Amino acid sequence: MAYRDIPLYTQLTNTCGLSALLMIAKPEGNSLEILLKDIVNKMRLEPYYQGKIGWQLAEAYLLLKSCFNRSLGYYLRNAFADEYSYFKMILFQQLEDRMHAFSLLKNQKSANDIRLYLRKGIVRKTTLYEYLFEMKTNLELKILAYFYGGHQILFPSPDGTGCIFLDGKDNKKKLQILYQHVPDGIIIGLGHHWLAVQGMRTIKKNKYEFIIHDPQGKRRIYSSEKIEKNFRFYIFQFDLEQRKKMDKIIRRALKLPKRKSS
Repeated sequence: MAYRDIPLYTQLTNTCGLSALLMIAKPEGNSLEILLKDIVNKMRLEPYYQGKIGWQLAEAYLLLKSCFNRSLGYYLRNAFADEYSYFKMILFQQLEDRMHAFSLLKNQKSANDIRLYLRKGIVRKTTLYEYLFEMKTNLELKILAYFYGGHQILFPSPDGTGCIFLDGKDNKKKLQILYQHVPDGIIIGLGHHWLAVQGMRTIKKNKYEFIIHDPQGKRRIYSSEKIEKNFRFYIFQFDLEQRKKMDKIIRRALKLPKRKSS
């Protein structure tokens, strides 16, 4: 059996991607947990968001700040080139649409909060929540993985994202690749939902069962024979030394307390 000992985190509305990425990053008991807690404290969230559920808000905040912070932008441009520009363009367009919607509803306070972000990068709660509850793309999750000391392992794919499809072409080889990389970290994109892979076990020759952590709060079993073609498997690897490096970079960029990385 191939296995990664990941937690099961429950999502908020449309935060399944943030939750799934957190699961495979395994923040508990290391510097990533402390980093997320420090970001939550900096945001001064409502008591409901003070626990682990608040870590998803910290992720959204980090993505928002990365669009304006010079230090974070420098590293993201070097790591992602044009993808970083595309990420910012989509994020800004989402928030501009929300700003115009608030203006039409005569909700000037919310519209002004978003305008303040778009002009100066200042994140107020309206902006945070409007972005938080948007479904996250594979690119946004790839950027988060980078902040956590990880990177996506890329494979040839029809959509250019580097994911693996079980579309009937070379499925035997693809299943073997997925089995090999379960200990590294795999998330599954369904287009409307994200899942995290905890394990794979062999049932018989060339047939497997996937043990899935669903951010809706459930543990599921999927047979490889019933995996649909729209399942996109994204494989990640996380490096301890890179996580320590990124922890220091993020802390300096967001003016968080200095901590010893672990």
